[in-house]
Amino acid sequence: MQIKQISIALIATLSTITSFAQDRKDLTVSVGVGKMSSPYYLNADAGEFFSIDLGYQLSKRQTLSANYNAGRHNYYDNVLSNISEPFKESTTNSKVSYNTFSIIYKYKVLDKKIFSVNIGAGAGLMTETRQYPYTEGNSSNFRETSITGDIVFPVVLEFDFKLSEHFKLGLAGGFFVEPDYPIVNFYAGPRFSYVIK
Repeated sequence: MQIKQISIALIATLSTITSFAQDRKDLTVSVGVGKMSSPYYLNADAGEFFSIDLGYQLSKRQTLSANYNAGRHNYYDNVLSNISEPFKESTTNSKVSYNTFSIIYKYKVLDKKIFSVNIGAGAGLMTETRQYPYTEGNSSNFRETSITGDIVFPVVLEFDFKLSEHFKLGLAGGFFVEPDYPIVNFYAGPRFSYVIK
């Protein structure tokens, strides 16, 4: 229910802001996949991420977008977990997943005929779920803890190669900053875009 409310709020915000833009009416839908990890967690390995981005071109160089990013990776939990065997600190024993909704302002720093480079930053909400091993009495299982509604500040870098008037292929990467932590996670991978003119 909360995710639905966040989605509606992001779409309403994007619609309100884009109603004031008069220069361009291009709408770009982008889908990306790739690898995600985190410097915050011990022994974090690279997991998968998926993102979908709905961008409205405010002017030749400015875009405002609503973004959904989901990803996960494994790590070694030595805080919540009370199990030390058979795991070692050089391996992973837990996993964490993220779901993020955000509004991002992007500026085109390089705009050539066949390729472009965007940088951007914004604000959003992230849910983070951790699953870790735990022993209670004689039984061992996995416990789950979830942090919902944390404010995050996404930073993005995008490279797009123009295939045609409506299609682009590129690379996108970035990271999420939380107020209490420097960088929660970072990601990078290819993306495919369709421009609606």
